[in-house]
Amino acid sequence: MNKLTLIYFYVILIITFSVNIFAAPDDGSRNELLRNLPADQREAVLMKINQAQDLESEIETTFEEISTSQGKEDILRRAREKEMTEAEKKAYEIKSKDWIFGYDIFSTSPTTFAPATDIPVPNDYVLGPGDQVQIQVYGDENYVSKSFITRSGQAVFRDIGPVTLAGLSLEAAKELLDKKVTTTLLGSEVYVSLGQLRSISIYILGSAFKPGSYTVSSLSTLTNALFVSGGVDTNGSLRNIQVKRNGKVVSTFDFYELLLEGDTSSDVRLQQGDTIFIPTFETTARVMGEFKRTGLFEIKSGDTLSDLINYAGGIKPGKGSLSEIELNSIEGSSRKRIKLQPGDDLLSYKIKDGDNVAVRSSSLDEVGYIELSGQFKFPGMYTVNRGETLSQVMARAGGLTDQAYLHGAIFTRESVARQQKVSAERSADYLEQSIADTIMSGTIQNLTAGSLGPVSELIKKLRDLSPIGRIVVDVNPVVLKADPTADFEVKDGDKLIIPKRPTSITIVGEVISPNSITFKSGISFNEYIQNAGGFKDSANKSGVFAIMPNGEVKELTKSLLFKRSRSNLIPGTTIVVPRDPEPFNWLVLTKTITPILADTATAIATVEALLD
Repeated sequence: MNKLTLIYFYVILIITFSVNIFAAPDDGSRNELLRNLPADQREAVLMKINQAQDLESEIETTFEEISTSQGKEDILRRAREKEMTEAEKKAYEIKSKDWIFGYDIFSTSPTTFAPATDIPVPNDYVLGPGDQVQIQVYGDENYVSKSFITRSGQAVFRDIGPVTLAGLSLEAAKELLDKKVTTTLLGSEVYVSLGQLRSISIYILGSAFKPGSYTVSSLSTLTNALFVSGGVDTNGSLRNIQVKRNGKVVSTFDFYELLLEGDTSSDVRLQQGDTIFIPTFETTARVMGEFKRTGLFEIKSGDTLSDLINYAGGIKPGKGSLSEIELNSIEGSSRKRIKLQPGDDLLSYKIKDGDNVAVRSSSLDEVGYIELSGQFKFPGMYTVNRGETLSQVMARAGGLTDQAYLHGAIFTRESVARQQKVSAERSADYLEQSIADTIMSGTIQNLTAGSLGPVSELIKKLRDLSPIGRIVVDVNPVVLKADPTADFEVKDGDKLIIPKRPTSITIVGEVISPNSITFKSGISFNEYIQNAGGFKDSANKSGVFAIMPNGEVKELTKSLLFKRSRSNLIPGTTIVVPRDPEPFNWLVLTKTITPILADTATAIATVEALLD
């Protein structure tokens, strides 16, 4: 498709969107509605409305064949942790593969680490032009005198006159002023403090993310300045950062001491005209396998294998040992793989540039851990072997106790929890898009703040959900033995809770008094609802459903089984009365609201009743 065809296509889009924009309601009614939404939802809806209005400017930039360099905003656009698609994750992993450990510590906004101005000033603080010195004199006459230090280095105080303070530490200045007052004003004492502090100019040069001149507080330290400037670039050293004063190196800072040990003893305070110079890194080594932290680490001269293991946080528990470390080292023009043996002097081995260190799991069959809790004879964390099934892990835990309630088994999986969270976020996006579509369509004459309220509440619940990733399973050992398809393979991070037999039925949702009621055999769900105060006016009486103790969802009002029988509810069941979707009829996507409401109610109904 050539450029002329593309331009024609986009012009048609602009015309189409323009018609929709001009048909939209006036700004007054739109803003009145949006003001009734919480700030985060209002921003999301406005973003969706503005997407169409921003199309024209996006097209213009698409066809502007101008190469742009990194601008001022780049300092706030470092790679940072966020929700990414699988393709974005893969691209990020490739891009960050050769970043040295610690580089992404600067990914947040630089202003986050601006120094506070209300902290105590240390006694070794060096005074300079622009600092305000305050003295409080006590004695025959009590008064306060303030003075800024001038460019000549002096401050002028009442009854004392000019005093040269520039270049003195705060402690030395206090001693000097005390001596001046006691000799000039007999019988008087003085208290010295600082008011406003000066700003200083420094330089950040070398392999900095944004080299240049910076104006910072006179209380700023080396790390403050690094965060303000965005830190180092991808080639910058984190372990040999130099502070130069009058052309000489006065301090060298190893950022790993701060990152890994929390040691700030080398974090020097900066002075006017200081230069922070960041050289490129020289030596690196890569850590792989079953270490707690893997990646590329910067190495200083003399670093040993013991140091590198410390940087990597050590070996994961149960995943290997020092005897299983493999070293891939460059010797000459080729690489040589070395299997370190227990008798070798492992910890003192000197790491060289380009070394790769890996530790393999002590058992290739182990794939992770599963947590078994509740009514097991031996609950706890169990290693998961490759291909191991649920029944096999349960057998290793000694089986179940006599009090185990099999109908209430709670099995969760991390991958399912992530999928449920994505589903909840998608549902919230659908609702926000519906609000935007309704406003843009110009059909909001009957739309009020009261109409937005329930939807806003639902969006908030969807955003705030933290799904546990529950899966409906049958943990009856007899069933698992008889039906191999039910005896599935467990994975790392799985959790299984077997509760005691509960004694109540829980009613939640649109009832007068949501609570738990003692289970009675033969009682229908309607009677339980009546015991909870009955339906609210906002209840959807035809959509009542039950969450069975094992997590299964059963419709109640539409099921002949539950209508005819009064004994199908079992202890631990949660009866859910959803909200009537009638208030949401104004939504463009009205048909989607009922399942979203049901899904939300299901997520809100917790397993607490089973765990009492």
